[in-house]
Amino acid sequence: MTFTVQIKNAGKVYDIELEDSSTGAEFKQKIQDLTQIPQERQKILVKGGKLTDDAVVAELKLNLKTPIMVLGTPDKDLPVKAPEKQVFLEDLNENQLTKTSHEPSGLVNLGNTCYLNSSLQAIYNNKDIASRVDEYVGLLGGNSLVTSLKGIFSAMNKKQEDVNPTFFLMQFRSQFPQFAEQDRGFYKQQDAEEAYSQLLNVLSSALNVEDYLRVDFKSKTKCLALPDEGEKEGVDTALKLNCHIDIKTNFLRDGLLNGLKDTIEKYNDTLQSNTDYEVSKTITRLPKYLTVHFVRFFWRRDTQKKSKILRKVQFPFELDVAEMLDDSIKPEKVKVRDQLRKIEKDNTELIRDFKKAKKDTSLTPQQQQEEDELKLASIKSKFTDDFQDILADSVDLSKTTENPSSVYELSSIVTHQGSSADSGHYQAFVRDENDLEGNKWWKFNDNKVSTVPREKIEMLAGGGESDAALILFYKAKGL
Repeated sequence: MTFTVQIKNAGKVYDIELEDSSTGAEFKQKIQDLTQIPQERQKILVKGGKLTDDAVVAELKLNLKTPIMVLGTPDKDLPVKAPEKQVFLEDLNENQLTKTSHEPSGLVNLGNTCYLNSSLQAIYNNKDIASRVDEYVGLLGGNSLVTSLKGIFSAMNKKQEDVNPTFFLMQFRSQFPQFAEQDRGFYKQQDAEEAYSQLLNVLSSALNVEDYLRVDFKSKTKCLALPDEGEKEGVDTALKLNCHIDIKTNFLRDGLLNGLKDTIEKYNDTLQSNTDYEVSKTITRLPKYLTVHFVRFFWRRDTQKKSKILRKVQFPFELDVAEMLDDSIKPEKVKVRDQLRKIEKDNTELIRDFKKAKKDTSLTPQQQQEEDELKLASIKSKFTDDFQDILADSVDLSKTTENPSSVYELSSIVTHQGSSADSGHYQAFVRDENDLEGNKWWKFNDNKVSTVPREKIEMLAGGGESDAALILFYKAKGL
């Protein structure tokens, strides 16, 4: 009897067909045929450790829902031309440094376009949406904005030099003329959240990505003047949660709970007049990616300008929304959350052991790098396998668009400096996905890319005109 195993190498996924009796050696030979990686150079990540030649693959209890990581390079001894002169990094000029860097790509500011650059960095960091953009085929009559965005992301994937988004900007302003406003011949600063929302609407329409972001609610509406009158139930949906800020809002949780309750005025048949109704919501669906918008900007009638609520509102790196859930989904989400915490504790110990482990001095730098990559991939894979084991068979972690638990981890932020949306400066901060402890973050100040520690991210809560979080992007824990 045959079965199919998927492997992943250098970003590509391959299908391999095996027999129940296939051995590790036969598996390695098929990998070599597909990837050109010699068997002795293959590092195959399977549950339980190293894959031996005599192991029967069918008995390894492989998770057939997710690809098996394979590390290694096709050619071991590529000829290397000796450099004419030894060059040190500190001797290189800025342009040369850019070309040798492995940093993520920055985006060139084309005149008050930081609002768009930061939004693009945040969308690019959503790997599922970025993957849909990469797969987009713009046939006749296709969406030109998505096609140009695909070009931007393709250039960013190369991680070699600054990316100039001129063509994309032209398409964006053509489709959304409000972002082409000028003042005395210069393009005006715009709101990053508005730009992000417009881009998301385009991507949802062209690529059907809303399931990754959609939050569903159950709503209850009751008349405050007639408490005995029956409540009316309804449903609602949104692609983000709003964090409303008032004088009592000190933490993100406060603002989110605030956003789930509202008072509206509408006509009441019994009273024959308008009266206040209270609308309360509970969440019935949690997406893989949760977007949170700090509602900081408001219109001031006296100045006829947008102003900013500067209040400091602290946000967590790990967000648990269990108390906001409807009773129809809360018990299961909390159960998975508690099981996930136990897995996470084991994972933390593995990371600690990896960081403490001594390096093998007999390995070349390239071999050591591959060894480290394998160990890191092994830790991630074990976490995923353990997580998959506690879920129902119907849930496939590699394909799900929902969060199986109630817990999220912060992945990126768009911030704003200044006191008005019509001025100031936007930046993006993105967690380095290769840092398992979450201490390293990338800072995108247009085309200036640098790293900052976790402590810097904690300082983005606001409280003044310096960088303050405007949009938070959370990813479901374990996905």
